[in-house]
Amino acid sequence: MGRTHPGPRTGQPLTLNDASNEQWEGRLRLWISVGGRNALGPGKVRLLDAIDATRSLAAAAKRLGMSYRLAWKHLRLMEEWTHMAVVEPRRGGRDGGGTVLTPEGRALLAAYHAFRSDMDAHMRSSFNRRFAVWSSQPRPDTSTAGPPADETGGAGFGS
Repeated sequence: MGRTHPGPRTGQPLTLNDASNEQWEGRLRLWISVGGRNALGPGKVRLLDAIDATRSLAAAAKRLGMSYRLAWKHLRLMEEWTHMAVVEPRRGGRDGGGTVLTPEGRALLAAYHAFRSDMDAHMRSSFNRRFAVWSSQPRPDTSTAGPPADETGGAGFGS
C-alpha cells in the first residue's frame, strides 16, 4: 500500500497511487535576457513566427489577437534590447509591401527554437528521472543531446 497523507481540503487520505491518476508533465518558459531585460521569450517568438508566416505585421498581430500598436512596441523593444534589426518593413508596390524578418532576425528565431528544443529534451529527461513515481505515463526520453545526468545530481548539460 502506498504512503498516505491528508488530501487537500477534504481531510481524506490520499495514497501515492491516487496522485498518479492524471498525466504529469514538466513545463518550461524560456526567456533570453539581455542586460537584465527579457528581450526574447514565448510571446515575442510567436510574433516573429507569425510575421514570418504572414509577411505582415498587421496580419501577424491579428493572428495573435493583439493590436498592431502592441506588436510594433514588442518589435521595437526587442530590437532595442538585442541591438539587432529583427524585421524589415517593405513598402507597397508590385509585391504589396509588408514586413519580413531580416537575416539576423531569422537567425535569432532559429537559435531560440534550437535552444528551446535542447532545453525541452533536458527537461523531459530530468522530469522522467525525478517525477516518474507520480506520473501515470512517463514519457520516454527522446533526448539525443548527450548522456543523461548522473544520479549524484549532475545536470547532464555536457559541462
